Amino acid sequence: MAEKLSQPNPARSGWPWISLAAMLWASDQMLRPKAQAAGLTSLQIVLFEHLALAAIFVPFLIKGRAEWRGLGWKSWAGLAFLAVFGSAIATLMLTEAYRLGSPLITALLQKTQPIFTVTLAGFALSERRKPIFWVCFAGALVATYLLAFGFTGVSGTSASLAVCLALGAAAIWGICTVVGREATFQLSPSIVAGWRFLLALPVLLAMNLGSSSGPIGAHVNWQSIWPVAIIVLLPDAIGMFIYYVGLKRTPASLATLAELAFPATALVIGLVFRHEALNLGQWLGLALLLVCLHVIQMTKSISTQPIAA
Repeated sequence: MAEKLSQPNPARSGWPWISLAAMLWASDQMLRPKAQAAGLTSLQIVLFEHLALAAIFVPFLIKGRAEWRGLGWKSWAGLAFLAVFGSAIATLMLTEAYRLGSPLITALLQKTQPIFTVTLAGFALSERRKPIFWVCFAGALVATYLLAFGFTGVSGTSASLAVCLALGAAAIWGICTVVGREATFQLSPSIVAGWRFLLALPVLLAMNLGSSSGPIGAHVNWQSIWPVAIIVLLPDAIGMFIYYVGLKRTPASLATLAELAFPATALVIGLVFRHEALNLGQWLGLALLLVCLHVIQMTKSISTQPIAA
């Protein structure tokens, strides 16, 4: 994990590692609701998660201090943005979405993240879009609505708020992909992760102290804390580690296909273990979304001709 990402080697594909990481990430939809059902608030879950992750990654920060000692203010600003928005706020939004709405739909809506990433990257680079991009973009928007609500439309205030929170988290992570790429490209993943979790702690602590839900340690027991421990171990720490191991060895096109293990696993967990169901409109929305994302990511949908000033 401490190594910097190198160019993928097509001859040594690491797609199984990426698929395994995606499967571990999908387990999130089962673990966070368990912690909430045991009495923990979303704020507590995210705070305890970051406390554990910060403790795990502090040794990497100490060992790799030569990497970050000479960082400029732009890099520190990028790390702070990733920590406050990408780690603290977005994770809190996702966790609360699990509580308010369908964990399965909340998990599947995270596949919209590339829409925000690719769109923002195009504007940031002042690139002119090819027509196929806008066709796929419009299709992805329709697909997102269908995935969230099906043909029946809005199904209640809580469900609608959960959809907004899930999409908001995906949008923030999409923005963080663009912002963080330039600010932290010279840092290894473990250093970025360490500062991301560590810098998020003061914000989360202040939010917990200002909450009206009682003391930070309320409802903390084995029944409520073991799901958080599994989240830290599987989706967060191990999932991130094996993802970067696989990404270093896998071409981008193959990595994108390998990440389809995420919606597949999310569907199995939701349909089989949580006994949730998708209606026809939601199935069509999911299929259309995956097709649109594949076309956006796999084709030359972005022109290299800059927009005239």
